[in-house]
Amino acid sequence: MSNLKIGTKIKEKRRERDLTQEELAAMLGVTKAAVSKWETGESYPDITTLPQIAQLFHITMDELFDYTSEYKPLKIVNEYHFGLSLDDVDKQILDYGVAKECEIYKTETTWEVRIHFVSTEEKIPYIIQKHIKPGVLIDGYSIRFADGKVIDDDLPNKYYVCCQKVWEYKNTDLKYLRNMLKEQIAMGLIEEEDF
Repeated sequence: MSNLKIGTKIKEKRRERDLTQEELAAMLGVTKAAVSKWETGESYPDITTLPQIAQLFHITMDELFDYTSEYKPLKIVNEYHFGLSLDDVDKQILDYGVAKECEIYKTETTWEVRIHFVSTEEKIPYIIQKHIKPGVLIDGYSIRFADGKVIDDDLPNKYYVCCQKVWEYKNTDLKYLRNMLKEQIAMGLIEEEDF
């Protein structure tokens, strides 16, 4: 309890209002000795008295406790929706996130698993690429968001992960997206007529 600064705040606000300890004590229905002990940190006001003190000094309870919240950056969430052949899934990727949904589909030649994968790992595109067997194009689409909102900043909102490279692009950066698609066509990962 020694970290509480209520006593200091009470003393500061009492002096701002030009009140004596006796006057404050009378207003709160306590003794002068009680106010003195609060201000020196020897004791603390009763929990039922705290709202009275805050109201008297026209401050919030947070201000009374001298509480200031430190800035904490929002946790960035990377969300992926992708498909893989079952044979190509390295389950180690689940060490870096959570598969929220997972469905299996039969294609002409193989079974495919469609995954909705969520991770707060900063380098998750590169981690995913590392843990997927070579030669597999995996990303359907992905987004970065924090506090339930898609992030629109100078960092990429999207990633496209394939067998040889991680592409990063912003939703609005069509020039970069076109270049990325050209690279994929050149690598034989997608057909030009698909676009």
